[in-house]
Amino acid sequence: MKFNDVLAFLLILVVIPGLWLAQGADFMTLPGEVNGVLLSGWTLVVQYYFRKKPGEAPSETPSK
Repeated sequence: MKFNDVLAFLLILVVIPGLWLAQGADFMTLPGEVNGVLLSGWTLVVQYYFRKKPGEAPSETPSK
């Protein structure tokens, strides 16, 4: 596993959700702008790792 993969998984599973949980439990307060950046960053990282890789066969759709 590469360093970028480890960093991405830590962001997706630990850091960003941890910040949201800390804010939800009133341990810290984040401005709305920061929450927006966290949400968009989280979705971009998730989309990057779950996109279709080049060279993959297209998914088959069931025929009627």
